[in-house]
Amino acid sequence: MINKYLLICSLLILSLDSFGQTQNELRIYYGASSSEFLRNEILVGSGSSEIKDLSEFGIKYLKHLNENFALETGVNYHNATISIKPAFTGETREVRDENFELISVPIMVNYTLWKYFFVNGGALIDFQITQNSTDSQDGIGYAFGIGGQYDIQDFTIFINPNFKKHALIPFEKSNNHQKLTELGIQIGLGYKF
Repeated sequence: MINKYLLICSLLILSLDSFGQTQNELRIYYGASSSEFLRNEILVGSGSSEIKDLSEFGIKYLKHLNENFALETGVNYHNATISIKPAFTGETREVRDENFELISVPIMVNYTLWKYFFVNGGALIDFQITQNSTDSQDGIGYAFGIGGQYDIQDFTIFINPNFKKHALIPFEKSNNHQKLTELGIQIGLGYKF
């Protein structure tokens, strides 16, 4: 009985020591993307919306589990202008612009390949800050990407092309829900500690 407890305690101490070898990394970045609100079905005769100049700023925290694997989380702020073109009703209606802001919390896995490349992917939890004429993007989505990185002592310079789909599982359901879909790139700087 005592041998079991001794074995369990020894394994716990060894595992804590191995976690002491892991590194943390904090990354800041800027990104831009080509984006659209996509629906499952196209609605004929309805109005339309176009996203202009979607950009993002964010902070990522990477907890390196070993040399190749890391858990990645953080906070991401999206900002854009949405151009709304109302449906034709027989009268001329002007196109109007609306501000769009979204906060995303990624929960992802990051895998390093050959020291200079990585792939990352996982879930996004999204909270739309602004109210718009489009469907709310509050919900759970996903993201994945592939990127390059270069280490200079404790610093990392990285570039991360990525694909994101927001509100795959929306918190507020509606018929034929619009989902923000992005094809973008992030460029940033990290610090390992």
